[in-house]
Amino acid sequence: MRNHSLILLLVIALAACTGTTPAENAAADTCPVTKSVWSTPPEDAAVPGLPEPGYYFVNDDQSIWASAAWTMDEEYQHVRADGVKVGWFRPEGAELAIAGRRLNGHAPALDAHIPCCYPTRFQSSGLFFPTEGCWEVTAKAEDSELSFIVWIEP
Repeated sequence: MRNHSLILLLVIALAACTGTTPAENAAADTCPVTKSVWSTPPEDAAVPGLPEPGYYFVNDDQSIWASAAWTMDEEYQHVRADGVKVGWFRPEGAELAIAGRRLNGHAPALDAHIPCCYPTRFQSSGLFFPTEGCWEVTAKAEDSELSFIVWIEP
């Protein structure tokens, strides 16, 4: 009987180390996360050197690209006070508008910081997810639009 108690205690302790509850794991499993693509972004005078291939979210006509490498780094998949830096390519000089909403619960809207005055296709941004959960991010520039879904950990 004592061995069963020790095994049960060990199982409970190991489950606590995962940092997520079964309900949180189930919620993450139901979030239809957008798969990024490995591709080379467009050339841009604002980006030194030749474009390097990487992971991106890209719309159908390839007019809007969003860097996606951060979605594969566990450090950046969490709610962060300093946000997540995301690089974009959009129609040259077009104003980029970014919005986001949580799909699996109530939360304030995504806070997107988009610095002024990038005259080429490249545009930097900071995305601040106010809570964990399943988030849809939508970017618009001129007549182009890109939407993708990410899972953000607490």
